[in-house]
Amino acid sequence: MYSFILILHIVLSVLLVILTLYTVIRSVLGIFSKVKFSNFLDLSIPILSVIFLYLELILGLILYAIHINNLEKFLSQENAGTYFYTRFWAVEHAILMLFAIIFGHLALVYAKNLNDDKEKFQKNLIYFGFCFVLIVFSVGMNMIRNG
Repeated sequence: MYSFILILHIVLSVLLVILTLYTVIRSVLGIFSKVKFSNFLDLSIPILSVIFLYLELILGLILYAIHINNLEKFLSQENAGTYFYTRFWAVEHAILMLFAIIFGHLALVYAKNLNDDKEKFQKNLIYFGFCFVLIVFSVGMNMIRNG
């Protein structure tokens, strides 16, 4: 079960990177090429991104609970360094992803409530740009850790 959830978590992470990168590129095109703000391309896809962020949160919490339970079984003085390193990484990763969810929501709020297309694209670029950077940094940190 742990492996299946982990694989699903990784697949959703890759999809999130693709969706947020698409939103950032679309926002840059909207700002500089005067593209019209589309309800499907510029609102539905970011909504899907935020839904995936929440799925990632749920899967991450499940993985964390399973992993912590397994760690507590072999916790000893010799393994203490590994345990604290793993907990530190998990907390840091969780905080980064919570900020990614917050930035995704801010982008959606601005995209729904602003009237000017250029302002909508600017807010999407800023907040989904932050979201993209946080996700890539966190996934990259995981690759380095498992490396």
